[in-house]
Amino acid sequence: MKRLITVFLSLTLAVACLTVQAETVNVAKHGKKFMIGPPGHRITVLYLKGTPYEMGYAEGKLCAKEVHYMALQVAPLMMLGLQIHPSKVDQIWKLYQMHLRPDYLEELKGEAAGSGVSLQAIERLEAIPDISEWHCSFFAAYGKATHTGDLLQIRALDYATYAGIQKYPAIKVYDPVHGIPFVNVGWAGLCGMVSGMNADGIAMSEIGDNWDMQTDSFDGRPLTYVMRDSVEFGNTLAKAVDLVKNGARTTSLLYCLSSAKERQVRALETSHTKCYVYTPSTLPFPHLPDVVYMSMGMKSDWNQKLYEALKKVYGKIDVPIAEGIMHNLKTGSLHAIVFKPATGDLWVSNATFTKKAYDCPFVHFNLKLALQTTFFQ
Repeated sequence: MKRLITVFLSLTLAVACLTVQAETVNVAKHGKKFMIGPPGHRITVLYLKGTPYEMGYAEGKLCAKEVHYMALQVAPLMMLGLQIHPSKVDQIWKLYQMHLRPDYLEELKGEAAGSGVSLQAIERLEAIPDISEWHCSFFAAYGKATHTGDLLQIRALDYATYAGIQKYPAIKVYDPVHGIPFVNVGWAGLCGMVSGMNADGIAMSEIGDNWDMQTDSFDGRPLTYVMRDSVEFGNTLAKAVDLVKNGARTTSLLYCLSSAKERQVRALETSHTKCYVYTPSTLPFPHLPDVVYMSMGMKSDWNQKLYEALKKVYGKIDVPIAEGIMHNLKTGSLHAIVFKPATGDLWVSNATFTKKAYDCPFVHFNLKLALQTTFFQ
């Protein structure tokens, strides 16, 4: 009986501490929400700052409707489409947890407390991107390849829209206590990253693949947190690459990393056990000086398609041309982005329920201007 009382008191104290923590979060201080974009193509912008828990709580509170939708409607539909039982997703998340930064787990706890959605439901949502296949395209170009010599990078995310993930697109600007200020381009409620850029001029894109599927394992960091690690803590290209290369990974994935300050670009071919890093001159496809690119996988015919498209506009690549490449090739069905890391500019288009992202208007946003607003001072 004495042991039961002790356990009960411990649990009560833990709940009380969590309640106090939640009640002391000043949402107005740690989060701001507004909308940008033309009618029919509106995007939520979130400004977040503070501790991981404070930022997560602010997002959960400001976007409670969106978190409920993503975690309780979209995630179950995606699990159904993937034919994976929620209990299996829970098992996979337990493996992920062993490799994630404690800060990320605190952020998810904050989002659960702020939104009123269970932590388990939010964890399932966070797990799904790594479980599913995302066949996409990217390139990064600078110097002789672009019209002005400035570095440009695209991220074309090709993914099914049957579950309605496209309903609440979001541009989230983080100023964390630890790490580099950065922008996470995705959806409200998803704390992991599928596309991003930081204030030090590092940008990152991703493609799903199965080139080394025999070594696939979920005993590592999911792709969304591999990306967030590199963008949130990579102040140089070497550091960003190192965070991918020397951290625990899961399945076969391809990444693009660029650094505007250093005027360098890299493409990465990764799996659970292997990581190959390519420069423009070592890329295992036809070479274009100052360009790395990949599309739909290492062995896909789309690599030749993207190469031919880049070759035609070589030396002229600018933002409208980069947008046009995605539109003409029909890549970037869920969202399509052009990054200009040196200036902090990005242009993003998001799918609607009737149109693919590459056929939708691109909406402009600037990370550096956002960080100069009074909210972040």
